[in-house]
Amino acid sequence: MKDARVIFLVGLVAGLLDLIPLVMVGAPLLNMVAIVVFWLVAVLFMAKTPLFANAFLNGLVVAVLIMLPLVLTVYTVNPKDFLPMLSMAVILGPLAGAAVHWGLRKQQAR
Repeated sequence: MKDARVIFLVGLVAGLLDLIPLVMVGAPLLNMVAIVVFWLVAVLFMAKTPLFANAFLNGLVVAVLIMLPLVLTVYTVNPKDFLPMLSMAVILGPLAGAAVHWGLRKQQAR
């Protein structure tokens, strides 16, 4: 249960950080909800799917792999959103991966 709290908190923080540019451009509310849900799911996968021993690299790969289908779909409607969306996954993915790894390791030490 404590692991779930760590995963939820890290996903929520990453989602809120990703909302900053969306709020500044006045994106629709459903897009904002979708990006928060994306980060909650991405962090869950980061925590439960260790592709790499390095938490930064694991976070990067998981975030980009999960974001890629979404980015390709959005590209067909609005090509200019491709790079900003992918760059947020590249920036926040490693940070979220490291944060969830650190949080879970700290929980297990207790």
